[in-house]
Amino acid sequence: MTDTSHLTSADERRALDADELGLADLTRFPVLSALTDEELSSVIDRLRDRRKRARDLADRQAREARSKAAPKGATAASGDAGMRAKHDYLGEALDRATAERERRAAAASGEGQSETQADLARKALELKRAGETGPSPMAETGGPLHPKDPDASGGKSGLAGTARNIAPSGALDHAGELPSRERSRTRY
Repeated sequence: MTDTSHLTSADERRALDADELGLADLTRFPVLSALTDEELSSVIDRLRDRRKRARDLADRQAREARSKAAPKGATAASGDAGMRAKHDYLGEALDRATAERERRAAAASGEGQSETQADLARKALELKRAGETGPSPMAETGGPLHPKDPDASGGKSGLAGTARNIAPSGALDHAGELPSRERSRTRY
């Protein structure tokens, strides 16, 4: 097996035990690409179990530190920083392994192949030419094509004659029976 210890940080080596560090090393290239699909699935399952255990232990330690739970050992835990770090490193390894499995699945189904810029340009040209031959979708639905179109809607211009006429002095007899708050509003 290839030595990948130079890829791990000192903090990661400190947080993970030997078995967990071995699992994390399996999720780094070139070792990761050499794994079979069954081995990769096994590594993912084992990483999930370890990460779940680290999360549960960190939660218990945090509760002990806050005096919400009885100590599991002789003394109560003083914090959960170590287990949280272990959880984070195992999560990163799990993310790498899962991404590799998704990459393999995409390559197997042929989805990973993206279109080139030339392919996209040809496709756009075909769509443009197809649109020039047929009628406009706006014409098919009967909607107005342009604001200057005689069939276009007038919008709110028809409401101009419905504005309230309030006397400039605010006198009640000139304004009708409008609410006092509306009579007192300044109009320009």
